[in-house]
Amino acid sequence: MRRSRVLGATALALATGIGALTAAPAAAGPAAADELTIAPLPHRTPSYQSVYEAGPNGVMLDRPGPGNMYWKSFADGREVPLADCPSGPYGKWMSLGDTVGCEYRDASGTTAGPLTLHDQATGRSETLAAPAGRSWTSTFSPTQVLATEQDAEGRLTLHLMGRENEPRKDVTVTAPERIPAHRFWVQTSDEKGALITYRSAAGQETLALLDFATATLTPLALPEGATDPGNVDYALGSRWVSLRKSGSTTATLLSRADLAVTRSVTTPTAYGPTQPVGDWLVAQERDNAVTAVPVDGGAPRTLLARSSDRGLTTGTDGSAYLAGGTDSSHWAMYRVTPGPDGAPVLSTVMALPPDPADRVTLSLAQGRLITGQEDPDRSLQGYTVPVSGTSPPNQTPDWSCAEATDPRLCTPRAQLPGWTVPTGDGRIVSLSSKGAGACGSLCGVVVNVRETRPGGTVRQVPLPGTDEMQPYLIKSASGRYVLFTVTEKNTSRLLVADIDAGKVLDFKPSPAATLWGSALWERDGQTGSAFATDLRTGWITKRQAFGTSCRADEIQVSGDWLYALCSAFTGGPVAFHMPSNKRIPLPFAPESDRVQLGDGYLVRQGGAGLEVYNLRSGAPVRERDIAQEETKYGSNWTLDRFGGRLAYTDAGETVHLAGVTGKTSPLAAIDQDTAATVDFKQAKTWQARWWLSKPVSSWKLMVRNKTSGITTVVRTGTDARGLITPAWDGKSPTGSYLFTGEYEWTLTARPADGHGAEFRTSGTVTVTGVPPVARPPLRP
Repeated sequence: MRRSRVLGATALALATGIGALTAAPAAAGPAAADELTIAPLPHRTPSYQSVYEAGPNGVMLDRPGPGNMYWKSFADGREVPLADCPSGPYGKWMSLGDTVGCEYRDASGTTAGPLTLHDQATGRSETLAAPAGRSWTSTFSPTQVLATEQDAEGRLTLHLMGRENEPRKDVTVTAPERIPAHRFWVQTSDEKGALITYRSAAGQETLALLDFATATLTPLALPEGATDPGNVDYALGSRWVSLRKSGSTTATLLSRADLAVTRSVTTPTAYGPTQPVGDWLVAQERDNAVTAVPVDGGAPRTLLARSSDRGLTTGTDGSAYLAGGTDSSHWAMYRVTPGPDGAPVLSTVMALPPDPADRVTLSLAQGRLITGQEDPDRSLQGYTVPVSGTSPPNQTPDWSCAEATDPRLCTPRAQLPGWTVPTGDGRIVSLSSKGAGACGSLCGVVVNVRETRPGGTVRQVPLPGTDEMQPYLIKSASGRYVLFTVTEKNTSRLLVADIDAGKVLDFKPSPAATLWGSALWERDGQTGSAFATDLRTGWITKRQAFGTSCRADEIQVSGDWLYALCSAFTGGPVAFHMPSNKRIPLPFAPESDRVQLGDGYLVRQGGAGLEVYNLRSGAPVRERDIAQEETKYGSNWTLDRFGGRLAYTDAGETVHLAGVTGKTSPLAAIDQDTAATVDFKQAKTWQARWWLSKPVSSWKLMVRNKTSGITTVVRTGTDARGLITPAWDGKSPTGSYLFTGEYEWTLTARPADGHGAEFRTSGTVTVTGVPPVARPPLRP
């Protein structure tokens, strides 16, 4: 993230407002200090750490990214990067327990190269010279390395080559026969030996145990019913070799001290890996519980109720390693070893904190953040964030809803921005169809509406007159109005609907249209301007000239600001501060769906990430850059056009909420619905609604009797996000009814961000039907 300074004049303008200076060239500015973060929720699927090797002194693990493998000590927790031994272009890398090795070769062929072995626990290295006529395998012990000698017939003799601490430098392995080179495989090994498969002279696939101490290779009888080693699950323990036919619940254990000594152990399930640990057989069941069964009989013990489905890893000393726990927030990598009484016990190798849930969508309106996540189930999570300042937001969602419960509104779709959209008054909306009809299988438009609060209601609004239309996506939403795309007779078009009245309005928006409260903003291609139509009256209430012949492909509005995507031939992208008619050319090429407008700033999604331009000085000050993977708007970044912040997710799925320097637009009512009369015999309350341009910290509703001139405060409130809905019952705060007659109502509100004066709006209401106990007021 790059942060730069703004020159003094620009900084002064940002503090005092747009009228304080003339346009200046684009420059980098300071990033806002009031950045907030919301940590991701834990992914319900536990994290996993692979154990690549495990020895008596530690384990080999890895961190994300290439070349990040390391060794961790059991004794003191040291983490040491794996030794980087040279192997050359044709060499090989190998590992066992605490040791890594490299055979160096600079040419292809069968001629062996020198072998370097490095003990991660002690830091000591040794190099074995290339043995004449031998080839190294990738199998070794603390004292020897397994090598092969191939004769003219392509058959192998096995050799154990002594390391520095082994006086016997070349011991020929006693085997029942020479082994075909192309059918020889070391399946697993530990400090004492290895399990090898090969094809015998009789053509039979054979499983054999190589004992390093005696240098003998002994074929093993396969379990009953198994005809091939490929159908056998096998594992090496410090005392026993375990063999089990795939799909069987009976495991045969052979003593490594005397292969003639065997035991038959019944496992809890026919599937899942097994591992001898001491004189017990540890088995991972199909439901991922981990159970230990004594070799000589007795009751099994449950070691873990839940474990990773990636199975067991065997240590070179006969221990077992697996990840498990109770849930994704209480998960660890465990080592299973014999305890004081010989029974297996668990010790923690390392805690495994949960991975973050994947945040796949973001929306932000009036300081209400909604994150769409996968964990792996899909859902929405809602947070209320501070409007300004640096007080940390609550890290726990206020509410959530799951796709499994409500797929219409609770399904995040990163690939379809506009699938679920906030209205800015505490609701989210999406589209669905009524069902089969004249247009095919998905006909008729239904607007789904959810209140974004705990226990918020969900309702569906079928729109009359849309039975031959197919819904697509929402383009813009503001309060009770929704602008959306439909297909009718293979033609795409925009409609605008009032979701509270449940009807499509009689307007034909242009493709560049957008909503801001009750205003439908559109382009005027004839005059090179944009104009706003009041959806309540149909009157044009505002117009913004572009100053060029621009026929804007996109229009966005936020507070006092307008953005127009003009072509390069008509001036390129441009922003306007509408009260001052300030035109601000933007320093980037015109591109569709790349820019989002906030209140006095805009964010452009460039090739390397996000570019934040502060417009409040009258010039496009590039205030900060944010490295971001390129994705669609609404996926991993968004902004709050209702006077709020920019939001984006980082690589760790943390949401960052960043502000920009300077003042927001003054608080304003962008829509209102107030009844002109109220009859308290028929209605219990006078219903009124005001949609506001940004959050407020407090508000007050007063009524003044026009006859007496007496003013009464009838309702007050504190925090409001986008909508104020007082329900006045005709009474004073003391509980007595006011009198019939003409009243002037006045709503005042203070902006929560502290920018701008107190907001005030007024109107009139005629009050009738007051109970007869009320008396006409006396004049003061």
